[in-house]
Amino acid sequence: MPELPAGFKPRYVHVIDAIWHINQRGSGGQMQGSARVGDVSAFLGITTPSVTKLVGEMTERGLVTKHADADDRRAVTLTLTEQGLEIRRTYVEEYHAHLAELLGGLTAEQCEAVVDTIGETLRLMRRDGENRALERQTGEDRAGRIG
Repeated sequence: MPELPAGFKPRYVHVIDAIWHINQRGSGGQMQGSARVGDVSAFLGITTPSVTKLVGEMTERGLVTKHADADDRRAVTLTLTEQGLEIRRTYVEEYHAHLAELLGGLTAEQCEAVVDTIGETLRLMRRDGENRALERQTGEDRAGRIG
């Protein structure tokens, strides 16, 4: 896979892919666009201000086009430019094809074992996070009662 262009943030690829997926689900497809900044934010699990900043940078770089929303003048929808679509082809589609080739020798059982292991790891990490949050909360409650 080629290096990212100079000054190109890896997060741009994630935003491009999110816009592409959201627009694919919408009725207008890639040309009309239904993706809004809030949709991209929810898709990626990052804050709306972060996405707004990234989309602004990407618009300046010619990767994304903003369109006035016909139903809500305050909102904009997002589409990918030809350059944005090319970035997606190179850094998403070709990467996935490379991974499929690389991992194609794994058996179904091996894949299931990996999925199970990652799932269990995630469950343990979430439980640990919940326990730590509870410990902090309990500690703060005690400190509040003592003082």
